Amino acid sequence: MAEPDAMMRGKLGDFFSISREKGIEGLPMLSVTMYDGLVRRDSIDRKTDSELGDGEHLRVRPGDIAYNMMRMWQGASGLATEDGLVSPAYVVVRPKKMIDPLFASYWFKSERMIYLFWAYSYGLTNDRLRLYAKDFTQIPVEVPPLHQQRKIAEILSGFDRSIEFIGTLAVAKEKRKQGLMQQLFNDGPQTELSKVATISFSGVDKKISVGETLVKLCNYTDVYNSARIEGDLPFMEATASQSEIARFTLKAGDVLFTKDSEAADDIAASAYVPNDLPGVICGYHLALARAKPKLIDGRFLAYSLRTPEVRNQFRKLANGVTRFGLNMDAFDHARIRVPDLSRQHLVSEALHDCDLELEALDRQRNLLRQQQRGVRQTLLGGTVNASHELLEGVI
Repeated sequence: MAEPDAMMRGKLGDFFSISREKGIEGLPMLSVTMYDGLVRRDSIDRKTDSELGDGEHLRVRPGDIAYNMMRMWQGASGLATEDGLVSPAYVVVRPKKMIDPLFASYWFKSERMIYLFWAYSYGLTNDRLRLYAKDFTQIPVEVPPLHQQRKIAEILSGFDRSIEFIGTLAVAKEKRKQGLMQQLFNDGPQTELSKVATISFSGVDKKISVGETLVKLCNYTDVYNSARIEGDLPFMEATASQSEIARFTLKAGDVLFTKDSEAADDIAASAYVPNDLPGVICGYHLALARAKPKLIDGRFLAYSLRTPEVRNQFRKLANGVTRFGLNMDAFDHARIRVPDLSRQHLVSEALHDCDLELEALDRQRNLLRQQQRGVRQTLLGGTVNASHELLEGVI
């Protein structure tokens, strides 16, 4: 008689059956995503038209796991929580009675299983690797007993619920911020941007020149990905002349924004510099705006540049065919709303508080993800030898 905590050994075909059940009319179409598992296709930005009838798709039932043959080695699988239809190019596997479906969905994304999925996939290059159903069933595995599977699933799903809750809070706070921006930027006279800020274009590029001083270069990517430019960003190294250093070293209150891009929609993405950054230089493809302090607050200027009203102006002013760009004339035509300085400070503080709340939520979410990865590796690492003592220790 097997020990209650003994590992079960065999091949995946011993624990899962391959389902080729045909779809029926009226069920929702589902798609496998890399990070969110199996989701309704109409919830993602993906072409939904299909020439296939419902009966030509595969049916998934709650508890089934569908995977993308071409991306299973990257973790592209998902657990079905409702009846639905998936592409016939997917493989649908149905856990047998000794496998907990939720456990299996986490197990399939563990480092050990991802490696095995890669090892049993066939193709000349990575972009052609496919894990066929017959090869899936031949993968040798060790699986903890059902009661331990359920404990593991309970622990890992607890992390997911917390991460999802924080994500919901973040979406609500972002909507509140956007609503505030609409309310707070709808008054005050309009004036040309060039009248309230000094605009300059940097020519400092990612080069290392003999005789010039080594600097850190704030470039397009830094601005596009960050609302604030601070000293802990992974700046690239470059060199600059003394005149360039004097003119383009970042100072507290500066605003940087993208002046050219391959996409017009990416024009004028902006970031604020809250503190002096000695040795960090505004780079090529960026414009540097320095607020005239008697007229406008630098942080208010940064938020103004992110409003849809101003971004749309820049998109219309950008010119180009394969690459869009702004010239200095654009800043004489671009107009922003400039209320009195006291209102500017109030607006900036309110939006800054929103940003801090969003950043705190983002840190919480990232920490939970890191913790979940660590726990998942502890429980599902190696041969998935999740002993009763180990589970008790995690709990």
